[in-house]
Amino acid sequence: MWQTIDLTNYADPGFIDTQNIKFNLSAWIGGYDSQDDNAKVSLTFLNQLNQTISSGITIGPVLASERGNQIALLFRHTQGFVPAGTRFIKVTVTIVLVGGGVANGDVDNIVFILYP
Repeated sequence: MWQTIDLTNYADPGFIDTQNIKFNLSAWIGGYDSQDDNAKVSLTFLNQLNQTISSGITIGPVLASERGNQIALLFRHTQGFVPAGTRFIKVTVTIVLVGGGVANGDVDNIVFILYP
């Protein structure tokens, strides 16, 4: 699943283009028992024509070993500067099935914040 956010509703393009806008992305990410089904949250920065400027910002996955083979969500976050020319950000959640019949990767409370 994904959501595209129009940054011009929240930040002046002039501040974005001089790389004076920072972002913070966080979420609780986890899974089920000893299964390595997992989830991750990624950002893609897009220009006014919806063309990719930058991608590769990702939090997660959280594998079973990190959760102690238990059902759990662990907090993950990253931060950085919004690239010049960005007008939209696409937030994508990817859930991966490693084994079994149901993908048990979980994500909760995704937060994306802009600040000077």
